[in-house]
Amino acid sequence: MKDVSVIIPYFNSKETILISLESVNNQTIKPFEVIVVDDHSDVEHSAKFLEECQFDFKLIVHLHEFNQGAATARNTGISISSGYYVAFLDADDAWVENKLELQLNTMMNHNLDYLYSNYSEFYPSINVSVPKLSKVRIGDVFLKNLSPVTLIAKRSEMLFFDPRLRRCDDYKLSIEALLKEKKIGLLHFNSSYGFKKAIGESGLTGSILKMSASFIYANILLQIKYPKFFFWGCGFILFELLKFPVRFLRTRVLK
Repeated sequence: MKDVSVIIPYFNSKETILISLESVNNQTIKPFEVIVVDDHSDVEHSAKFLEECQFDFKLIVHLHEFNQGAATARNTGISISSGYYVAFLDADDAWVENKLELQLNTMMNHNLDYLYSNYSEFYPSINVSVPKLSKVRIGDVFLKNLSPVTLIAKRSEMLFFDPRLRRCDDYKLSIEALLKEKKIGLLHFNSSYGFKKAIGESGLTGSILKMSASFIYANILLQIKYPKFFFWGCGFILFELLKFPVRFLRTRVLK
């Protein structure tokens, strides 16, 4: 089995990071290394305390000298990683125990460059032993929640996240990988889960307005760089503009 480097961007996440790391430590196939990139947390929340913890994998804690965002933190992790594969997790998310095993077997059996799976807001109670695999297309990236915390990829094929985006950098990366004709699959099982809802609560996705603006900006950047994406981008932007008022009003009502 080829080595896996797990990359975790970290910012003031002292209360949840140990849960995330324990879920990695409980994997049926252990990673070679886990790289926690502290994106200049407050002193009292620094990830340096993790260097005293014991795990069944090599733990690397890398400190940024100033805050640069999750995209840059992930890019730092990619740059210093040494595994054949890279997998991503956030400091307030976790994996089910067979996440790496199922994904690694699928990656090797189908010679994929990238592989996503499903994300659940809470710990999933049922996981199938032989999940269905489907090919990811551009429309899937827009319609489905292809969360970076479910992603595993060949390090040699891994693109960098766009540091200009504080949000939707994962969306842009997925589209860009498809436009570069990477082989991307979706394994239909709940591999990852979190401690908060994806939209409308704490964290980077807490602001509906900022998320929507970032999504539109990401599509414009893709249209500029890849002319063949122009009509896709126009459609996605139009749909976002129509959807935003409904999503915003829904969050106001829930309050």
